[in-house]
Amino acid sequence: MRRTLTSALMGVLVVAGLWTGSATAASLSAEDKADLARVEAYFNGITSMRSNFLQASSTGLVAKGRVWLRRPGRMRFEYDPPSPILITSDGILVTYQDLELKQTNQIPLFTSPLSVLVEENVTFGEELIVDEVKRESNVLRVRIRLRKEPDQGYVTLVFQDRPMSLKQWTIVDAQQVSVKVALLDPEFGVTIPNELFRPKDLGRPGDEVGR
Repeated sequence: MRRTLTSALMGVLVVAGLWTGSATAASLSAEDKADLARVEAYFNGITSMRSNFLQASSTGLVAKGRVWLRRPGRMRFEYDPPSPILITSDGILVTYQDLELKQTNQIPLFTSPLSVLVEENVTFGEELIVDEVKRESNVLRVRIRLRKEPDQGYVTLVFQDRPMSLKQWTIVDAQQVSVKVALLDPEFGVTIPNELFRPKDLGRPGDEVGR
């Protein structure tokens, strides 16, 4: 159970070895391109965000917590008990920590599909491959991969269309297990201190447990 829970939580940011399909982008219509330009403008207008979130996987696992984002490059995902998981990004590395087991793993930020949330300048034509754009009932869905790491996974971003607002994202792995993260009452343009984006020093008293 612990391994299954850990794998689901890792799905928020770390998606390795997923989907080994072609790196060819979808054929985009004029409407698709116009909507993607709106999404680019939306992301590039966000300086920072904090929000509660609800995470659910298709295996039935559910977790709650808080997320902080600050562009460029900074992220923090902090899970509520009983989960001991903490995920941070300092702009270069994404650090995944199990505070109970005192384990730390790191990957380069650019290998995470969700780096799009904190790119300094979001441009779909340069860094990202767009596989699909879908519209339904004032909802816009955009499925993307990283151009540098096209086999590292997919993420589907879900927006309220008008006015545009990011509502959730979903990552699906090669076994068709999905992890969905829904934002709850997000706040934008907030002040977030630098230390919030630093990983815990698990060998230092006071950092090895708690938040």
